[in-house]
Amino acid sequence: MKLRKQFTAGYEGTSGPSPDTTLMTQPDMTMSIRDLLDRHSRGLPLTTNQRTGEYFDTEIPRFYDLTDMLKYKQELMDRNKSINNLIKDEKKAAKQRENENLKKTEDLQTSDKNETLVN
Repeated sequence: MKLRKQFTAGYEGTSGPSPDTTLMTQPDMTMSIRDLLDRHSRGLPLTTNQRTGEYFDTEIPRFYDLTDMLKYKQELMDRNKSINNLIKDEKKAAKQRENENLKKTEDLQTSDKNETLVN
């Protein structure tokens, strides 16, 4: 088997894959570097998607000792239990209020029926 290279006499080459010619850019969306730097220096938006970070109120602690990390884990677990208990209590209270409201509406409906029967 003879190896063919571009410098071999009589080598005419092979057809490679044709490139994809679809355009992904839209017309009139280009800006020169001068415009970009000018807008940046003046604090103007660059008409691109600017992503900002999300910052939360909770501080993420750094641990230098394993026991501190375990204490913090226990605190988080205790806080989680107390929040879950609070949610359960609120659900019970909401269900109880709903039952009371349902009972009141049933009482009103029965009293209305009794009044119509009497009249």
